[in-house]
Amino acid sequence: MNWNFSKGSKLLVNALVALVVAYIIPVYFSPPTEMLSLISREKHFFYAFCFSVSFLVLGEMIGISDRRLFQLSMRHLILYFVSALLASIALVLIVWIFEYSFVGRWAILKITCYTSLFTFAFSALLSLLIKKYRNKVVLLVSESKRLQIRKALSQKEEAFEWVQPPDGSSKKIEDLCIDQKIDLLVIDESLSLSELDILTLMQNGTRVIGIVDFWERYLDKIPPHDVDRSWLAQVDLHIKNPLIHWMKRIMDLLISITGLVLFFPILGLALILIGLESGFPLFYIQKRTGYLGRPYSMIKLRTMKKGAEGDGAQWAKKKDSRVTKIGKFLRNWRIDEIPQFWNIIKGEMSVVGPRPERPEFQAELNEKVPFWYARNLVKPGLTGWAQIRFSYASDLSESEEKLSYDLYYLKHASLVLDMEIILSTLRSVSKGSR
Repeated sequence: MNWNFSKGSKLLVNALVALVVAYIIPVYFSPPTEMLSLISREKHFFYAFCFSVSFLVLGEMIGISDRRLFQLSMRHLILYFVSALLASIALVLIVWIFEYSFVGRWAILKITCYTSLFTFAFSALLSLLIKKYRNKVVLLVSESKRLQIRKALSQKEEAFEWVQPPDGSSKKIEDLCIDQKIDLLVIDESLSLSELDILTLMQNGTRVIGIVDFWERYLDKIPPHDVDRSWLAQVDLHIKNPLIHWMKRIMDLLISITGLVLFFPILGLALILIGLESGFPLFYIQKRTGYLGRPYSMIKLRTMKKGAEGDGAQWAKKKDSRVTKIGKFLRNWRIDEIPQFWNIIKGEMSVVGPRPERPEFQAELNEKVPFWYARNLVKPGLTGWAQIRFSYASDLSESEEKLSYDLYYLKHASLVLDMEIILSTLRSVSKGSR
């Protein structure tokens, strides 16, 4: 049985656990004078639902639902507890706003403890089942891709049992899948597999998926070398849904206007520090490639020394000697990105999307990285899927890896995924990392 649940399924279970705990504890396991037991059942359900949503949102920010989380430990139990505690504080505030009365201390403590324990227990049980009932997988792909997949899944090695595919006919492959009770057969669409009896394999319990679907499901990325133009055409139709564009634009405006107002004092202080350390200019305006390849001027706080690119455009690096002391601090906490809220308000960028590339590198990337231009099918973003899953791209090979995450975002672009990216970005910012 496949115990590799999707993230959505795990979140649904966590939400249900939080909802049930917040509803039952005050009624059956608290004093009769408890605030939540005195109000109507409809109101109580509403407050329990608010607690459930708060637990999911705050848990995403803290990292309990990170897609890369596989090995559970005491540290993760603490993260579950902190998420439940913060959600309980949110519950107290919500109830006070509507009822002008606080939830009892013992009820809050019980809700916090039981929610964290039960949701962590579910994750721990799921982790044990994944390890015990490992998926038997045959990778019917080239040797280079086989090694690439296994390397990428090295942290989840205990979830899979790799079975070497036989050399020879399709009949041998079918016999292997039936005899070994293979759970998953991954095929490369570029190989000639017309004689493979996929229906028989499916009837015997073997799921057959393409290599693109495998990358997408288990690694949250889509390598550009494994897609073709027909795949790209389907993605293009999806992301051009006018309703998605309209809702995304509203969210962009709300977040960017709020961000400029909230962070204006921080922005002012940062400008003063830049001026004291290295003088003017305080802002750095740089040409970037935007939506559908149209160039625009991106605004950032200057974090590099004057004349840092006197020899021409250079790739960004993790430990760049051109960055000033203040600039390093501003970059770690992403304060240098605050002015880009103005680009978002102008409609040149979005809060979430592929990070914009410089025109100086665009021509070479279009030529050497397959489907690089696909990133321009959506507006560039202040943050993106590649930013929270990868890091700086300092050469062509890393740019291709970065594109694999951007292609995943193009395929799954939605407000839900955007919120996940925003919350994950807040988590990385709170750690002072980039």
